Amino acid sequence: MSVSIDDALKAFIESGVSVSVGTCDSDLLPALARAWGPHVGGDRRSLSLCISPAASGKTLHNLQDNGKVAVTFSLPTSYKTAQIKGHSIETTEPTAEDLAAVERHRETFISTTGAIGVSRDVVQLYVRRELLSSPVLAKIVIIPEQIFDQTPGPGAGSPLITSAAAS
Repeated sequence: MSVSIDDALKAFIESGVSVSVGTCDSDLLPALARAWGPHVGGDRRSLSLCISPAASGKTLHNLQDNGKVAVTFSLPTSYKTAQIKGHSIETTEPTAEDLAAVERHRETFISTTGAIGVSRDVVQLYVRRELLSSPVLAKIVIIPEQIFDQTPGPGAGSPLITSAAAS
């Protein structure tokens, strides 16, 4: 059963948020990867993002093994956080459009973290180091099944209501 991502959540996901991809293997051992360039599909029932195969080998293996995934989007300036749980349906090479989304996301993330006092040079160094260790990216496509508010506070863990009902 998939859920639809509404306009507000789409804007949030595609902003300067920090993106983490969580998976687990058959023994329920977790793996975590940083992701870039999140993009909500035109149907609002899919999400794509790019990860580094060199730094995310275990994550990619887990996605091939069982497809279960939880992606967390957190805004560093406010800690507003959303989590999407679902299944990965595809791992492929990113297109030129995907790579452009990655660059836009990285630039926006650098600007966002600058707003809370993190030096642009520090974040760029981190991003450059990641690129040097893995200049090639893999694109994963996810079908959201559940969406949660994970912003710290009394509402954390509550399901987020989207503009279209689950189908």
